Amino acid sequence: MLKNQDWKPALIKKRAVLIGVLLIIANSYWLAYVEMLWHTAHLTHVNPSVNVVCAVLIITWLNIIIRRISPATALDQKDLITIYSMLAVGCAFSGHDCIPRLMGVIPYAFRFATPENDWEALLFRHLPDWLVVSDSKAVNDFFEGGVDFFTGGYIQYWIKPILSWSVVIFLLMFIFLLLTSLLRRQWVTQENLAYPTTQIPLEITGNAGNVFRNRVLWIGFSIAAGINIFNGIAFFFPFMPSIPVGSQGDGFDLTAHLTEKPWDALGNMPLRLHPYLIGLGFLLPLDLAFSCFFFYIVKKIQLIIGSMMGIVMLPGFPFSGEQGAGALLALLIATCWNGKKHFVIVICEVIRPTLKNKTNEPISYRWMIIALGISSLFLIGFCLKGGMSLWACMVFIIVYLLIVVGLTRMRAELGPPMHSIGFVTPQYLMISIFGARGLRASNLTLLSLMNWLSGAHYAAFRTHPMPEQMEAFKMADRAGIKNRTMLIVLVIACVVGIKSGLILYPYIIYREGIMAAADGAEQIHSGGLGTYTYLASGLVNPEATDWIALGVLSSTFTLNLGIMFLRARFVWCPLHPAGYVIGLAQGTSDEIWFPLLIAMTTKWLLLNRGGVKAYRRAVPFFIGLVLGEALIGCFWPMMSLFLRSTVYSWI
Repeated sequence: MLKNQDWKPALIKKRAVLIGVLLIIANSYWLAYVEMLWHTAHLTHVNPSVNVVCAVLIITWLNIIIRRISPATALDQKDLITIYSMLAVGCAFSGHDCIPRLMGVIPYAFRFATPENDWEALLFRHLPDWLVVSDSKAVNDFFEGGVDFFTGGYIQYWIKPILSWSVVIFLLMFIFLLLTSLLRRQWVTQENLAYPTTQIPLEITGNAGNVFRNRVLWIGFSIAAGINIFNGIAFFFPFMPSIPVGSQGDGFDLTAHLTEKPWDALGNMPLRLHPYLIGLGFLLPLDLAFSCFFFYIVKKIQLIIGSMMGIVMLPGFPFSGEQGAGALLALLIATCWNGKKHFVIVICEVIRPTLKNKTNEPISYRWMIIALGISSLFLIGFCLKGGMSLWACMVFIIVYLLIVVGLTRMRAELGPPMHSIGFVTPQYLMISIFGARGLRASNLTLLSLMNWLSGAHYAAFRTHPMPEQMEAFKMADRAGIKNRTMLIVLVIACVVGIKSGLILYPYIIYREGIMAAADGAEQIHSGGLGTYTYLASGLVNPEATDWIALGVLSSTFTLNLGIMFLRARFVWCPLHPAGYVIGLAQGTSDEIWFPLLIAMTTKWLLLNRGGVKAYRRAVPFFIGLVLGEALIGCFWPMMSLFLRSTVYSWI
């Protein structure tokens, strides 16, 4: 139920915060095994994260039972939303692409330096010793395992990198929170953006669990859970057939037999049938879902034309990073234009604060700006200490924050179930704009070491805390939680998430080892290998400014400004820059295009044949698809902790 700002929100229960803290620590331990070490389940690939939905679903069910036994003891919706928000934010950097990759960055160069790659002469002198671990025994035991991190004396080599990276992560998390607080009023209250992915937690935690009395929900739940149960059992008994939903290589690919030019340039077009993605796709705004699908087809057409014209061999083609960055920049310009009145209010509040805005916002706008400035100065100080020049660290921070704000805007408007935007990273864009030749060795070094902040370059920003923070404020507005209270619990979640990840992850790695890990701890290896090969390449073969890439970025920016102009003038225009970014993104569009097509077509048919009433009746079915796959999709990875073996995973 919507709450207005004049209504006085009730306080959340302290035990809700305690449950959130404990769940963050427990999930960090769990993710360390299934995502980082064994690489068997990728629960944080999607949005909302599967582990977060599963945890809140189980707590909600337990709370329904407690409410029947002792109503005074039960948690309210605001408590459950607090737990959900804390867990979502706390696990964002601990997830698949962030801290696991940092674990690889810290010791990797000193383990895999060889006479052939000449890293010792090329890289070692540039690496800040307070950001990496160089002791040979500490590095070798990190990969071999079988030792205790705390009692084996390894902490003395890790304490500086852990504390240094903790400061960076917390400063960034705090900056994200401040930017979220700054934009909250405009996006949540004034524009009232859709925030599609918040529908799941709001529905299951609201109205005393009435949604679970809907039979349609249980039909969807049973279908999704049944598929995952059957396929999970079939994984252990290979003679059993599995239901081909696109997991474990059992799906279909439209382009599998297109092996002749120019059709072989299409790449993969897998037919994924994941209930989780279909359910989330149904909740997306119809025009934005169509926009994603439309620009996915545009991407494939680009590949065919590139093959026919021979430009497919051009370095960087099809310039996914530049196209994504151009569209994202256009989205940001349009967002700033729409919020110009809000920014004028912010400036006025900074100069002369009023009591009204002090009470409605998490903190006053004046203190937001002051805290944002101080945090940014500390972050700049870190970069300068690491050897970066002032102009390079300023450009890096600005580009990084612009991308993150654009990503958060996409989640607020579109709510894509996946948003890995390949090659849209500050490092990639700075190389394209300035060239490696224009960046001296110390700049390239720290840029490379901070590459993990964006995740894998081919699937950048697959997980990130700022969209989770903004959605937390949206749900706080709906559930009646004070904005200041939500800010405080999110700060707690950030601190607990950072510390639990940076302490538990090395402890588990030293105990288990990497060399014996299932699938070779891919994220750890790729985090280290990607960082140092990127740096070595920039030092040995520095590239000049890529003028073609800049031309693509500029033309894409202009095109998407035109699309935003059309949307402002003609309400029927279904295209959107957010759809452009997702449709062309490597690591996203191939995974979600078919589930999105199924969900979009179903939603369109329901609205056109049965109207809004038919659509509303169908929503619980698709929520059931999400919940069923979330529950059983987490059951199998949880079992892997006890079985100590690979299990079925749908993603």
